[in-house]
Amino acid sequence: MEMVRVENLKKTFILKSKVLGIKTGEVHAVNGINFGIHRGKTLGLVGESGSGKSTTGRLMLRLLEPTEGKVLLEGQDISKINNREFRKMRKNLQMVFQNPYAALDYKMTIEDILIQPLHIHKIVPPLEYKKEVERLLEVVGLSKKARRKFPHEFSGGQRQRIGIARALSTKPKFIVCDEPVSALDVSVQSQIINLLKDLQKEYQLTYLFIAHGLNVIKHMSDQVAVMYLGKIVEIGEVEEIFKRPKHPYTVALMSASPIPNPEAIRNRIHLNNEIPSALNIPTGCSFHTRCPKCMEICKEIEPQLEKHGQHSVACHLFDPKEAPYG
Repeated sequence: MEMVRVENLKKTFILKSKVLGIKTGEVHAVNGINFGIHRGKTLGLVGESGSGKSTTGRLMLRLLEPTEGKVLLEGQDISKINNREFRKMRKNLQMVFQNPYAALDYKMTIEDILIQPLHIHKIVPPLEYKKEVERLLEVVGLSKKARRKFPHEFSGGQRQRIGIARALSTKPKFIVCDEPVSALDVSVQSQIINLLKDLQKEYQLTYLFIAHGLNVIKHMSDQVAVMYLGKIVEIGEVEEIFKRPKHPYTVALMSASPIPNPEAIRNRIHLNNEIPSALNIPTGCSFHTRCPKCMEICKEIEPQLEKHGQHSVACHLFDPKEAPYG
């Protein structure tokens, strides 16, 4: 059963001049995407900066209002309900942020930070606040004594554990992890990833996991969606995507991913130009300005995301027998 689903989800930001307030342009941050995540599973969302990954996560939690489309939580469209009704559902949707220090109020103790959601959503009676805070800290691998300290007294990895504890405090069903390990040392990243996986197994959590690092995505995810300029260009089971990538953008991302064996040889695919601005998305396939296999049809007709074999891809180059780069 799908815990969450997005249908034709779009977000357009209107740009206006500072002086007269006249519309000067539109940024199509998310441009009509569709996917679902099953209960207790993880969808890894990967792509370059500016591809719309974080905006997608915020739209799913209604931290941003969608321009168009639906966000379904257990079949209910949460993008259309009023604020009063949504407030009752807010506790089911939580987020783990990229920068754990910026996400925590430096003037509050850890106890106060964790009590806040318990109080707002009435998770436990006030007399049980202390006990619940200590339980949450133990769940994420921190000492009970940590509740009396302030965020600046912890390392980056410990602060992220506190952020995870805060997300767990409302007993959510769905958590968006927005690059939760990118600001951490490599030695700490695996600890946080393993913690998230253990918590998922214990509490049957459903994750949208946003990241740049493909190695992290591979370890963490059940499915992978590759995003480029507001659209999903490839999506499928993690093993299938990594073994048989079909879209040239996916292949290029994987060729740039570091591998642990220093003697291994990988054919690096160098893309032309920089990622275009979302203010001026190319016609046809938005990737054609950088694709070394670009054809005339790519410049004129936008490819649709279609299922081929075990996963879906949006590419005119696709050959059912092999990936574009063979």
